[in-house]
Amino acid sequence: MSLATRKLILFIWLVLLITQMVGIDCFIFERELIKKGQLWRLLSAHLVHSNYIHLLLNMLALALVLILFENLLRVRDWLYLIVISAVLQSIGFYVLLPQVTAYVGLSGVLHTLYVVGALRLLQQPNERIFATILLCLVTLKLLTERLGQGISVTEQMIGGHVLTEAHLFGAIIGLMYEFVAFSIFKIINFNAKQ
Repeated sequence: MSLATRKLILFIWLVLLITQMVGIDCFIFERELIKKGQLWRLLSAHLVHSNYIHLLLNMLALALVLILFENLLRVRDWLYLIVISAVLQSIGFYVLLPQVTAYVGLSGVLHTLYVVGALRLLQQPNERIFATILLCLVTLKLLTERLGQGISVTEQMIGGHVLTEAHLFGAIIGLMYEFVAFSIFKIINFNAKQ
């Protein structure tokens, strides 16, 4: 693992720990408070967790994803992607899921990072089989969640409901991000050839 990846992981872990210690009430996605103008909650809700077990699970998952895909994006691009994913997911909750009155957790963002990483890996000839397996695994996970399977153990561990739509939104945001990035790359290369 590179020094840059270690620093990124430690930085994000520190932010997650500090926001958790400050208290989730300051940061949680709370629909009524967002309506009143507390727009920072669109981002900050993804930095706090229902309890320390939830936090630990997401911290470990974050480290695994960033280590697995460390050379595929620059550090600042991972940070941009985290912010973009968090805000777009929260907007999605607000607009498309009016029944969601409160939300905390990083798992949807982790799905974005995972999908982007796997799609980037897919572009590397020596890694295509591995990337295909990773994409199949996340697809299978999302399908089982949509069918209501495989969440009960996680819910027991974190002491709360898992909003599986966050995982789906995160994966979709990852797909959209890569589609836009790929389209821009194609346009730039097309213009450079002329």
